[in-house]
Amino acid sequence: MRDFFTDEQKLLIKAAIDKAEKITSGEIRLHIEEECNGDVMHRAIHVFNQLHMQKTKYRNAVLFYLAIGHKKLAVVGDEGIHAKVPDGFWEKVKEHMIVRFKEEKYTEGICEGINMAAEMLHIHFPRHANDKNQLSDEISFGK
Repeated sequence: MRDFFTDEQKLLIKAAIDKAEKITSGEIRLHIEEECNGDVMHRAIHVFNQLHMQKTKYRNAVLFYLAIGHKKLAVVGDEGIHAKVPDGFWEKVKEHMIVRFKEEKYTEGICEGINMAAEMLHIHFPRHANDKNQLSDEISFGK
């Protein structure tokens, strides 16, 4: 699972997160696991909380959750950003990513999803001079 992406691809994903967080006070993370036996949203919310993403100042963190072995994807926005996005926004991001995944362009799909989230975060939570990075930009890995 840690080897699903090459080191270069991991750097591209991390760079996309870094670029996104330069335009917003929002926080973005990617979590990858091999399996998700149950409901993907339930698992993603659990991981979101495990990573303490609900503790950001404006409650504007976004988690991209990917279970590689079971081909499951979820995008979870905390209550601050979720309350501001149009209905179906996270599903639209997810659907865009799935199209890219079907083309076997996983890195591109993730980076484009991150960019879509960043654009929405920027509208509602633009970056301020005193904003600090509250969460790690590293890809996290589960079981």
